[in-house]
Amino acid sequence: MNLRAFALVLALPLAGCAAQTADNATDEGLAQSSDELGKTKYHYEPGVSDVTFNGGCGVVQNPPQQDCSYGFVMTYERSYIDLKTAVSHTTDNTKHTITITVDTWSYSKIHPMVMVGPEKYDLGTLDAKVGTSYAVKVVDRNGKSLWSGKVQSLYHM
Repeated sequence: MNLRAFALVLALPLAGCAAQTADNATDEGLAQSSDELGKTKYHYEPGVSDVTFNGGCGVVQNPPQQDCSYGFVMTYERSYIDLKTAVSHTTDNTKHTITITVDTWSYSKIHPMVMVGPEKYDLGTLDAKVGTSYAVKVVDRNGKSLWSGKVQSLYHM
């Protein structure tokens, strides 16, 4: 057996489990970021399961509570572990509405086959008025609704 055939035999079992090419990606075109001009961004639709408001801890306790963050928190899931997440929002304090836009993307169509699960994304206060109930809508980069519901911003105690 020659050396090239031997290398091919060794590489075949590894090729199937190292990465996967995504077929559900959409081509955004040329990325306009200043650090990587000319690269194509591939976008994937995230799953969003909830948006809540964490009220913080108030007084630091001993032992400390696990999550003392203050503000809106989104629970979402990326399609692949290596995707980057971009989040923006618009808040209308007169209509009491918040629209959150979520984009998960990559410069590659090939991704590691690592299991993903729900993640918490700390959104901060989103310019919301404390103690006000908001109609919150989460959309993808094209405006497709991913989640909607009412969220009450809480006072810090």
